[in-house]
Order: sequence, then C-alpha cells, then structure tokens
Amino acid sequence: MGLFDVDEEAQQGQGAGGLFSGGLAAAASTASVVVKPLPGTALSLIPAPYQPHGEDELSDQEKQDLEACKAGVDNLRNAFWIAGKSFETMSTAKLHREENPNFAEWVWINWEVSESQLYRLIDEWRVGEALANLGHKPLESQVRKLVEVRRQTSDKIAITVYDTIARCVPRVTGQIVEKVVDRLGFLPKDANAADVGRRVRELLETPEETSDDTGKDDDVPDISSLGKDSPNGESSPATSNSKADLLATKDIERLEAALAALQEAAKKVNKAAVRRAVEGQPDVAVPLIQEIGSTLQQIDRAVAIRLPKPE
Repeated sequence: MGLFDVDEEAQQGQGAGGLFSGGLAAAASTASVVVKPLPGTALSLIPAPYQPHGEDELSDQEKQDLEACKAGVDNLRNAFWIAGKSFETMSTAKLHREENPNFAEWVWINWEVSESQLYRLIDEWRVGEALANLGHKPLESQVRKLVEVRRQTSDKIAITVYDTIARCVPRVTGQIVEKVVDRLGFLPKDANAADVGRRVRELLETPEETSDDTGKDDDVPDISSLGKDSPNGESSPATSNSKADLLATKDIERLEAALAALQEAAKKVNKAAVRRAVEGQPDVAVPLIQEIGSTLQQIDRAVAIRLPKPE
C-alpha cells in the first residue's frame, strides 16, 4: 500500500547494536526488529464494519476499534481509503454512540468532514484500496467519478477503468478519468472487464468527434492531445467569438434548467421527510441520500468559480 508498507526485507538481518550483550549475544544474529505500522496507517489495522455489540457503553474491544478507526480517519489526506473504511466501521458498529448519537454531526465536529463527503468516502474506499494494492496511488478526486461505474457494474470494472488509464497515460488526472467515464456511457451490470479495458484504450487513442458548428460540449480537454500544448496537457485551442456565443447561450439554458430542478427538489425534501424515510426503510433511504449528497457536491464543485465583481 505504498506509503504505509513496512519494509520486511530491510528488517531482515539488521544488527542489534547495543541492545544485546553477554548471554544474549548468540541470539542477536538470528533476532530481527519487528516494526509495527502506526495506528491508522495500514488498512489491515482497521476493523471491518460490523453490527453493534449493544446500545449501552462500549466494550473494551469496541473502544480499541474506535481508537483504530479514529487514527485511520486522521490519515484522510494520505490515504482516503483508510479513512473511508474507518468511517464505515464506526457508523455500522455505532462506535460513536458514547460521544454523540448523531454520526454525521460527530464526524463534522471531529474532522470537519461534511455528511455528503463522509458517505462518498464510504462509497469509494474499496476501489481505492484495490487500486493501492495494485501499486497505484489514486487521489480521492480521481476515484470519485469511478463510483458511477461501480454502481452500474462492480468494483472490478471500476478498478479496470482506472488501471487501464494508468497504463496508457503518463499521469492520471481527475479530468481524464471523468472524460473516459462520460464517454464510456452506460455499462451493463454483467460488463466484461477485458471488453471494458479495450474500450478504454480505444477512447484514449481516439479523439472525440466534434461538430463544426458547436465545438465541444464541455470544457474538459481532449485526452488525445495530452502533452502537446502544456506540461499537463490541459490547454486547448481558443474558440472563436461566434462559437463562444453559441456555447454561452447553451450553457445559460443548462444553468436555468439546473436551477429550476433544484428549486423543485427543495420543495419536496426536508429534514422531517428524510428522518422518516431513514427510520422506515433505511436500506432504501440511505443510498438515495448518499447519491443526493454526491450529486449536490458535484454541482457545488461545478459552480465554485471566481465570479466577476459587479460594476
């Protein structure tokens, strides 16, 4: 797992220095120093999600599990998959119940992780773990888009998409992953990993066709031009004024439609309705809430731009 591996080969045959003397000298040649990873720095040290052992005070084992999970979340910026597994274990086992019965509130107070981000990390950690085991060091922003593929198909297909991209481009970016996933389109539940891998390679090798009248439909750079215009391949040819005007009009329509949809949704959703849904059918409500949060986060990122100052 990259940053958190313990170098077992380096440990073999290490000298004992001044720790051994007298009768212990003979044993020194066969002894090795065992270095354990720090709490929370290895996925294997995070207990798997399990059902609560009770509703009262935490048992000694639950307290140990809680501390391990807290340490895992503290490594959020180094390995998001460790934090994601930690969050799921603490939530599923209700290890937070002594400190705060409201899990999302407790997480925000301790780590300032929003509820939508919290459940996104829970949704992503298995893919992140698998990619780390393959030798990759994925960023959370890169894996975020793969959740769409995972929900359509399986963890294996999502992993295949990232792994194929990593083998075909000099550097994986969130924009490349997003571009490939969007161009893959809908995938059947029983999609074949080998077929998906071939399709990803084709997409990376073939430029996306564009219309002479309207230009590209989005502002994500063409992945076929990586490295041609800038060190990270993110530059693109400037559009003419006529094309820019056409695109601006189309984009205004998109914004207006999005605003209308959000306003309509806001009329139908409130905390009381959400609580009733979770209490009544948690297995249905929780995934819906997670998806709503993820979608809102995506919209929030899209509109988080520097706005011009009013004249």
